[in-house]
Amino acid sequence: MDYVSIIKASIGTSIALNIFKNEKDSSFAHIFKSNLVKIPLSIFKNIDNFNPNRLQNSAIKAYPLNNRPRGNKDISSVKYFQKQIQQKKNIIPIWLIYKNNKYILLDGAYRIVASHIENIKYINSYVIIL
Repeated sequence: MDYVSIIKASIGTSIALNIFKNEKDSSFAHIFKSNLVKIPLSIFKNIDNFNPNRLQNSAIKAYPLNNRPRGNKDISSVKYFQKQIQQKKNIIPIWLIYKNNKYILLDGAYRIVASHIENIKYINSYVIIL
């Protein structure tokens, strides 16, 4: 996935979650109200719209056969990002909103899971503060 696809997905999620009314408002916030920061992976144990049961030691355990919303794409995406991490490549940052003293995940579940499996302590994140 490329940066454009990622930001489009994040914008779409922010509208679907009723954080923004429309694409224009969401795009503005993504461009002008976000900061790139390192977020401790440990926070994902307490984010409402991220399933902490996904924080397992393998892609298969994180996405068991009876809980794969995107089928085998769930496994292949996690493994793709694991390989990127193993090869010391920078993975595309995830997207979060920080609102009312809480984080909301907009995009990046597979990168979070892959980072957890690879024992990464911090993940690069674009955070929109509202």
